[in-house]
Amino acid sequence: MLRNRLLFLQNDNDKNKNHARTAISRKPQAAHNIFLSSKPKVKLAAILPALFVIFTGAFTADSAFSASAANSESTLISADSKENVEAHFTVIAHRGASGYLPEHTLEAATLAFSLRPDFIEQDVVITKDDIPVVLHDIHLETVTDVENIFPTRHRDDGRFYVRDFTLEELRQLRVHERTGSNGSQVFENRYRGNHANFNVATLAEHFELISELNRQFGTSVGVYPEVKSPAFHIDEGVDASKMVVDALNTYGFGGENGNSYLQCFDFNEIKRIRETLGYKGKVVMLIGENDWGESDTDYNWLRTQEGMKQVANYADGIGPWLGHLLDNDAMVQGKIKAASWVKYAHENKLTIHPYTYRHDALPAGMSSEQVLDVLNKVVDADGVFTDHLVPVLTWRDKQNQRK
Repeated sequence: MLRNRLLFLQNDNDKNKNHARTAISRKPQAAHNIFLSSKPKVKLAAILPALFVIFTGAFTADSAFSASAANSESTLISADSKENVEAHFTVIAHRGASGYLPEHTLEAATLAFSLRPDFIEQDVVITKDDIPVVLHDIHLETVTDVENIFPTRHRDDGRFYVRDFTLEELRQLRVHERTGSNGSQVFENRYRGNHANFNVATLAEHFELISELNRQFGTSVGVYPEVKSPAFHIDEGVDASKMVVDALNTYGFGGENGNSYLQCFDFNEIKRIRETLGYKGKVVMLIGENDWGESDTDYNWLRTQEGMKQVANYADGIGPWLGHLLDNDAMVQGKIKAASWVKYAHENKLTIHPYTYRHDALPAGMSSEQVLDVLNKVVDADGVFTDHLVPVLTWRDKQNQRK
């Protein structure tokens, strides 16, 4: 799912154009003004600035929205909220338990499994010897020490591409917390250790791990792989989508009854997965911004009535960026409602899994519960991608206890 410039944004600004992005867990929702707590009314001044920050990515440390604004008088709003919270709000472990351990490592996947999300995500890229590995980006320097181990193996753009290394070579690298262009951790309070030897793992290793843990514990945690940069891989002479589909089928996660979602940012690739590869399992169309360079897909067009209709011809769901979900004009008027395009997703019965909730990147003035309530009640999302499973699972348990 996608980048640090996304929701609850951080320095990574993948597009910093030198560093990969982070998705903030994954996808759209509905439209009504509603309460953001169990109380009948809430003061908009206390949350609207923060909502604007979250859902537009406009947050900075010196935000003009000060504490005084949060305490000022404002219009009170109320509206009909859902009488009952949905029995199930899907929780997806974004890159494993990436809020606690280096992303996409087997250790992060194991920790995620132990917390019992519904799905664990794997971003997939392909090595020089045509082996699918689990890494968020087609580049290596943001999450490994490749520049120290193979200092001359970068391309003309100065970046180190996974596709230029064999699996044996990748095994020599140490995976670390994601770093920004200045070399410092994007999320400074996450894992700070220097001695644990986290390594690059294959897609087969991730699928085997989850499959075996499910078997032994009698559980059914699913997988949620993303085909990264399919057009890039095709240009490199490799069909990344087919490799992922084959792996899903091999480990029993694929097909119409498979406990998985297959996601991608490239609409043409989503269509190819259906039509050319004939894949019958659940597919999700990821939605970002056009200037992120994820693909040549026009994401603005996707968020139209015709766009959502076309998506529904090929996909079971969408994975929108949180910044697309709320109506900014309504917030200026003191109202909280879903962006108008979200209704098109609901009309086409598309599952909505937004990205990404990060507990260590909550905007000032908003609690964890308020952020999740907005996704659940205002947008009517079906779930969320999260780096931090504990607060999201705790919130979900509370909702279900209230039924």
